[in-house]
Amino acid sequence: MTIEDETFETDPSKIALHEGIALQEATGLTAMDMEARMKAGDFIAIGAYVWLMLKFRLGRDITWPQIKSGEYAIDMAAITVERIDEPGPTKAARARARAATSKSAG
Repeated sequence: MTIEDETFETDPSKIALHEGIALQEATGLTAMDMEARMKAGDFIAIGAYVWLMLKFRLGRDITWPQIKSGEYAIDMAAITVERIDEPGPTKAARARARAATSKSAG
């Protein structure tokens, strides 16, 4: 994950106890709620995760109200996520893609 030009490895399903407590006290979300809602594109969950990462992983002195109000504004374009645990396409999927490409070219 990269936030504002700082890149680090993270896993939303693995947050520390103190991070989970801060998350739940600030937002009412549990860690499982946050992860599921992030996948659905929920901005509160995304903002909460970004806040946790900035505060606890990158050591920034930022509060949840500062994130929520925009006092500490974060450009969504400044956040990028690269999944490194997802397997690539299977051999069968690659073969289907090649076959579809050759059919559309012909």
